[in-house]
Amino acid sequence: MDHVYLERFEFGYESDASGSFLIVNADAGEKVLTYQIEMIKNNPNKNILPVSLIQKDSKYQFRYNITSRLALSQYLKRNNLKRDEFISIFFDITKTILDSKGYLLSDKSFVISKDYIYINPDNMEVALVYLPVNFDININDIVKNFTINFIMYGANIEENSNDNFIQRILYLLKSDVFNILEFNNLLKELKAKPGPTQINDYVQYDKNLPDVGNQLQNNIDQKAVIPGLETAKPRVEIPEVKKPSITKPEPAKPQNRKIQIPKPLVPKPQVPRPQMPDSKIHGPRTNALIPNPQNNNSAIRPMETGIKMRYKTGVLVIGGILQTIILICSIALLTSGVMDSLENDPAINMIGVGILAGAASYLVWKSLLVEKNKVESISKSKEPVAVDKQQVRGDNKKPVIMPERKNGPLVEDVKHGSGRGQSFPINLFEAPDRTVVIEPDNYNKTVILNSSERAYAYLEGKNGNANEKIIINKPSFIIGRLPGKADYISKNNAVGKVHAEIISRNGHYYVKDLNSLNGTFVNAKRLTSNKEYEIKNNDIITFANSEYVFIIP
Repeated sequence: MDHVYLERFEFGYESDASGSFLIVNADAGEKVLTYQIEMIKNNPNKNILPVSLIQKDSKYQFRYNITSRLALSQYLKRNNLKRDEFISIFFDITKTILDSKGYLLSDKSFVISKDYIYINPDNMEVALVYLPVNFDININDIVKNFTINFIMYGANIEENSNDNFIQRILYLLKSDVFNILEFNNLLKELKAKPGPTQINDYVQYDKNLPDVGNQLQNNIDQKAVIPGLETAKPRVEIPEVKKPSITKPEPAKPQNRKIQIPKPLVPKPQVPRPQMPDSKIHGPRTNALIPNPQNNNSAIRPMETGIKMRYKTGVLVIGGILQTIILICSIALLTSGVMDSLENDPAINMIGVGILAGAASYLVWKSLLVEKNKVESISKSKEPVAVDKQQVRGDNKKPVIMPERKNGPLVEDVKHGSGRGQSFPINLFEAPDRTVVIEPDNYNKTVILNSSERAYAYLEGKNGNANEKIIINKPSFIIGRLPGKADYISKNNAVGKVHAEIISRNGHYYVKDLNSLNGTFVNAKRLTSNKEYEIKNNDIITFANSEYVFIIP
């Protein structure tokens, strides 16, 4: 318990067809103010939980309806509080305490504990537990200590605004004359005025700035401003406009460029390479190395290559003949003595003849090796070839999944998920511009799953939910209908907004009902809300009327 004075009460929970309830048991000798229960009943307040009184087994039993609400401690386990959420929660708490005297209630009878302050997860509306008995306590000290512990240890509060609201609240809490009324006034001011970053990005705070007529400055309560903080008054900064600098363009200096005379190229004759089965494929693949379903002893079967373009055989023969003639003529020209009449050095004569022969060869092959002299060639490898990589070109093409063969599997069954028996076809690609790695020698090996593919426990739907599967991939997994607050969003309106929680701890699994209206059941037995129940493999778990089988792989 957070407070010693509450130790004389027993707190528990009950659930039935009408909802979920917080039960507070008190001794029969406790002086109960029954008129206050009637006041709450006749004057319902959204920030005070409805309460009823039952005398049972010589004890008083107070029943508070907490259906579809979460304890503040439960909510804080999974959620950070934003600035406005924090301010709204404490504003509702302080306002409810201050307004209680108007309903003939005592401000000392509210239970200020994060385990027994309840919120509606849909709109963050607060509801307090009111115990209609006399307490001899100082409610200002209770609220003060609760707020300090809440800020320092109880919650993760996002401080992404520039108004330093946490520092202002802590400064007030440390005051020797703290009271709830001043705290409520500060929260009212913070609630009415959003943070500076939400108003204008140019608004900054500086206590030394004079009044500039800004309307925001008139709304600040000077009593609530913390001395020494640079957050007292807003200032509007006008961005400085700089004159553009103009630079005169400098005249470009003339550059002396050297004229380079290209040397004549002597191309080498292109001889067509023999086509190998493991060469790069320039057309679409028609097949890949896959296990032969008709022969289990064969690791691979013949592979067909794609369509290639090649030059006509006749064109290559003519080019070779002309190249031979040019070579013979060059040799004859050098050995016949005709070049001696030029009276040049023999080396110069050889260079000149070489240049002429190269130019003639270039013209011959350029005229022969054109697109019109190409024909299609389809080659097949009749012998099985084991390759480690089959390169095809592609970066942006999506994989094409080959259909599974009816007369045999494309690849071996792989252990995946909860068991064997799932086949995965080979991925190919639409265009020949990617590299596909095929390892035919590894078809008999078991595939090792990485950490992201490890199996999780899951809920498998039954009856009307047969196609539904809920994977429990978090240590604390919430099931409900409220987006942003639940990990699995149910489409069943009978399921609560935040219905139940599944917890995994030390290899064991537990389920806890979160004050749902229609309840959570394990093997047809309804659970008491806010209590953890261990669940086993193949247990039947029901959320309202949605039934599932719990599976542990």
